[in-house]
Amino acid sequence: MELLTLSNRDKAEAIQNSIETETLAEIGLISPTSYKQHNPHVATGLQAILGLHEQMPMDKVYTNVVRKFQDGDIGFVHVDYYLFGPTVAFDIHRFENGVSVEHWDNLQVNPQQRNKSGRTMTDGKTKAIDHHKTASNKELARSFVQEVLIAGHTERLATYFKDDELIQHNPHMGDGVKEFFNVLDQWKREGRPQEYHTIHQVWGEGNFVLVLSEGYLHGIHAAFYDLYRIERDKIIEHWDVIEEIPPLDKRKNDNGKF
Repeated sequence: MELLTLSNRDKAEAIQNSIETETLAEIGLISPTSYKQHNPHVATGLQAILGLHEQMPMDKVYTNVVRKFQDGDIGFVHVDYYLFGPTVAFDIHRFENGVSVEHWDNLQVNPQQRNKSGRTMTDGKTKAIDHHKTASNKELARSFVQEVLIAGHTERLATYFKDDELIQHNPHMGDGVKEFFNVLDQWKREGRPQEYHTIHQVWGEGNFVLVLSEGYLHGIHAAFYDLYRIERDKIIEHWDVIEEIPPLDKRKNDNGKF
C-alpha cells in the first residue's frame, strides 16, 4: 500500500517503526521543510531526527508499537522501545497533506518488571471500540483529570469509576481505585506528591483517551501522559508515561513541551 494513503494511526506507527529499520528518510512521512519538534531533547526539523541514529546503539534498538489510534489529523502510538535503554513512550504526530508536520512525545525508563498486580507498563487491551462515543469519552477523561487530579474532588470518584474497578499499569501501583489514591495520598504525606496543574491536550479514539497534562512529581517539573480505557462510561484501565520537563536553558528547541 502506498504509505501516503495509510490512516494517520498507521502513519504514526510506520514513523516510529522506522527508527529500528533506519528507514525514516525513505518512507517520506515527515515533512522535510516544516517539522515542529516538541521533544525538548531534540532540535526541530527532520535532520535532527535522522541524526539520532548516529547516537543510539543501533545493534540493540527495537520498536514495538503496542497501541495505535487517531483523532482527526492526529495519530498517536504507545510504544515499547529500546532506544538508549529500555523505554516506554507515547509518540504523537500531527499530519498535513499526508505527512507529519509536528511531533510530541513522552518517554519513561521501562523498569522491565511487573507491578504489584502483575502488570507491565504496556500490556492489556489494545483495540479501540465504541467509536461513536469518542467525544463523550474524551470529555469524561478530561473531566476526571480536571475535577479529581487537579481540583482534588475525590468525593466525585463514583462518577468516573465503577466501585473499585481499575486495571492499573503504573509500575508503582496495583489494581483498584482505592490503591491508586492510597498511593497518591502516601506520596503526599511523605512530602513528595504527584501534582497535576494544567491539561494541555486531550486526544482519543473510541474508548481510548490520552490526556497530556503538566505538573510536578516528587518536586520535579513533569509532563504526564495518561491513557484511559473507558467501558460503559467509566474508566476501567490506565497506563501512563511520566517525564521530567527540562529547564529552558537545557532545551534543544523553543517549541515548548506541549
